[in-house]
Amino acid sequence: MSKFDELKERNTQVVLNISRESDSDKIIMLKKELYQNKLTMLELLTATNQKVSKSARELRDEIKKKKPAIRYETGICDLDINLTDGYTQNGLEEGSMIMLGGQSGAGKSELLIRILSNISKYSKVMFFNFEMGERRLNRKLSQFLKTDEQLDNFIINSDSLKLNDLIMEIELAAQDGIKFFAIDSKMKIKVDGAEAEYQKISKISSTLHRTAIKNEIIILLINQISEEDLKTGRLSFKGSGDQMYDTDMAWFVVINEDGSRKLICTKNRQDEVLFNFILRKEAVPEKVYEQIPSQEPINVEMAIL
Repeated sequence: MSKFDELKERNTQVVLNISRESDSDKIIMLKKELYQNKLTMLELLTATNQKVSKSARELRDEIKKKKPAIRYETGICDLDINLTDGYTQNGLEEGSMIMLGGQSGAGKSELLIRILSNISKYSKVMFFNFEMGERRLNRKLSQFLKTDEQLDNFIINSDSLKLNDLIMEIELAAQDGIKFFAIDSKMKIKVDGAEAEYQKISKISSTLHRTAIKNEIIILLINQISEEDLKTGRLSFKGSGDQMYDTDMAWFVVINEDGSRKLICTKNRQDEVLFNFILRKEAVPEKVYEQIPSQEPINVEMAIL
């Protein structure tokens, strides 16, 4: 057994011990051990991939050995129709970071949870919940998680607010095979250091983007629109920095005058196609879902606001 697997096995036992322990001092010690083990595991992952450059031939040979890129359907019919390679696959491609913006109350978290719930029917997902209390989140999830498989596949983390901790948890979960991560929201992520605010904002977006590419995963990050942009109707993310440059897709949920919601895509590196549509309230009947995404499009339940 490798050192990485030994630490992984030990962490499973530590988590179990924490759940059984009643002494607060012992719980603190166990949590410290858990955190240190995770740091060591992350160092081991980094050490196995120290070479940072490669020739075009090495790149070509690596890509040949890999399986075709898998796309994950969001379960929102109108969205998946627009997220297409033009052939057989719809949905979000591995190695992408998507930023979802909108004003407070537009329904960003609702939309995100619906997408995650749909994907949890056939794949594990990790939701970094930094905005909602556990009782409220449980009420939300009870609307969408209808099977035991979904309940087991929907992993929640409400503690890793520091950027370094967040990245550590994502990379370790990616090592375990999780491909879809969502963060609610960027405004709650903490960055250590004395940099200016715009530098911290840029660090968040650039670090998450690199993490998505490096681990071939999908990261969806909730953001907000600035108050000034709300007045002018301009669609940009709150704060300065290189957020728009770093993201592979930029989505915005906009509230129309009649109260309906529109999803607008203003950037799309994946398919180079921009789109917008009204988020509908109807849902289609549930269909049969595959355990593992295939090269054929996966038919999943339409999830809307």
